[in-house]
Amino acid sequence: MKHFGRLRHITLLALLVAAFAATTAFAQEARVSIPSSKSFDQTVEAFKMAVSKGGMMVMSTVDQGNMLKMTGLEMKGTLFLVGNPNVGKQVFEKDPAAGLYLPLRVYIYQGSDNKTYLSYDKPSVVLKPFNNASIDQTAGMLDQKLDMLTHMVAQ
Repeated sequence: MKHFGRLRHITLLALLVAAFAATTAFAQEARVSIPSSKSFDQTVEAFKMAVSKGGMMVMSTVDQGNMLKMTGLEMKGTLFLVGNPNVGKQVFEKDPAAGLYLPLRVYIYQGSDNKTYLSYDKPSVVLKPFNNASIDQTAGMLDQKLDMLTHMVAQ
């Protein structure tokens, strides 16, 4: 009987390690961070222009750097919520809970190395749990759009 209890504990421990590894792999697979050749301010301006030229719009911004000044932390970082209402409609019609991930989030920040980065989670990864082929197709298109847009801005 003791042997069964020990085996159960080992199995539980193995499952916990596997779950942690899967979570870490998910985060690495989902996250894209692209270094910019421009300054923070230049990257922000280039991003805003590229979004509008690319058929999307900036729906909201959160100046996290400014908010964190209240805590004494000096940093540059702005979160952008971007999207296209017509594309969003296609996803929301399939599952309104997609509002948790749409509009898309793109974070532009200055790292500790003083380089500016554009960072986002791939729509295909964050929308995958909806298990809907139509949402997956739209998310794949959004992956390509964000990849093209962020690389263009970073140059």
